[in-house]
Amino acid sequence: MDFETAIELDGCNVSYGRNVILRNVSWKVKAGEKWALLGANGSGKSTLLSLVYADNPQGYRNDITLFDHRRGTGESIWDIKRRIGYISPEMHLYFNDAADVLTVVATGFFDNVGCFRRPNEDQKAVAMQWLKAFGIEHLALRRFPTLSSGEQRLVLIARTLLKNAPLLILDEPLHGLDMTRKALVAQAIERIAQQPGMSLIYVTHYAHEIPACVTHTKHLIKE
Repeated sequence: MDFETAIELDGCNVSYGRNVILRNVSWKVKAGEKWALLGANGSGKSTLLSLVYADNPQGYRNDITLFDHRRGTGESIWDIKRRIGYISPEMHLYFNDAADVLTVVATGFFDNVGCFRRPNEDQKAVAMQWLKAFGIEHLALRRFPTLSSGEQRLVLIARTLLKNAPLLILDEPLHGLDMTRKALVAQAIERIAQQPGMSLIYVTHYAHEIPACVTHTKHLIKE
């Protein structure tokens, strides 16, 4: 780790016309901290995460520091994204093409979402190890769009964890999984989060799904 603070937001605001999504939100996540991000639907959780993941153009209007560097001081979005492992409920939409499952998982080595680059054989070998860890290696050559929603979610979780980034942002990672797979993924998250300096943001609507490693909570209130 070459940073002390993974995320620092100072009085951030996001609005679209008269529709205020975030108002004066401040938040600091130090390296190694594990956080749960909670709030009702419409409270701005996804918008806040888009600021962190450099996907929201209003990020440049706000006071945001990521990995000890203030946004807008020379770093590119790719400098930010390469340090973040991210999964969201909508991510499967970026893989609705003919790519096979093994390729989808191996693209976790890259910082863009989708199959715009072809992984090499070494990267595919690592991806296969993750498929085996989740017991879904038999899906390796299946086209991603042909999988069930639960299988797609498991594949994308493997893709996210494969990157071994210093900041994990997991937005409802267990959604759509059966109880057995929920337990398997939860165990993997706990083990990975134990790495020194690993920071975690975990989004869920269900308190019982919050990993045991989480020691901090951020609540957002709908405007």
